[in-house]
Amino acid sequence: MNKEQFLEKCKEQQSYGDFFYAVYDDFLPYQEYGALREYMQSNMGWKLSSKINVHDVSNDDFYMTGMVFTNLETARHQWNQQINIELFTNISRKLYIQSLIRIKANLYVGGKENVIHAPHIDMDFFNTGALFFVSDCDAPTYLADGTGIESKANRLLIFNSATPHSSSAPTNVPYRMTVNFNYFGAGVIPEYMRDRSQSDTKN
Repeated sequence: MNKEQFLEKCKEQQSYGDFFYAVYDDFLPYQEYGALREYMQSNMGWKLSSKINVHDVSNDDFYMTGMVFTNLETARHQWNQQINIELFTNISRKLYIQSLIRIKANLYVGGKENVIHAPHIDMDFFNTGALFFVSDCDAPTYLADGTGIESKANRLLIFNSATPHSSSAPTNVPYRMTVNFNYFGAGVIPEYMRDRSQSDTKN
C-alpha cells in the first residue's frame, strides 16, 4: 500500500496509550554493533513467516523471523537457547526495562517497489517498543502520524508500539534487518546516554 492508504488504515485501528517516539543514532559501540550484524547475516537460523502481520492479507509478502525471548513460554524456555543471546542483551541492558515481553529479529525481503506493509499494533495493551535497525536501506518504519523513520544501521527507535505502525520493503538492498523489543518501562537508561556522550566528547 502507499502512504495515503497506510494513514487511512491507521484510523481503523485502536491505540493503547499516547503516541510518542525518539530516535538514537550510533546507539551501540562499534564492536557490539558489528558482532550483532555479522551474526544476523550468517548464523541467525531464520524461520519463514507466511504473512508480515495479521492485517497484511492482500498480497504475497513474507518475511523471516528469529524469536530471541518471549514471556509466553515457561521460565526455563523464555530465552531461545539456540541463539547467541548476549548479542541482543547488549541492546536490552541499555534500556529502562521493568518487565520484558518479547525480543524478535526480523528480515524483510526486498523487491522492485517500496511497498508499505499493513499497519498493526504489537500488543493490545500499552507497552514500549524499541526497534533496532541493523542495516541501511530505503525502507522506513512508518508511525501512526505518517512519520517515516529511515532504516539506518545502528539506529534505535523508541516508540509506543501499541499505536499503529508498519514496516516496508526495500528496493536498494536484498533485505532489511531489524530487532524488535517489547517491554514495560521507559526509554534508554540515562546513565548509558551520559556515559556515551562523555566518551564521544573525549574522542
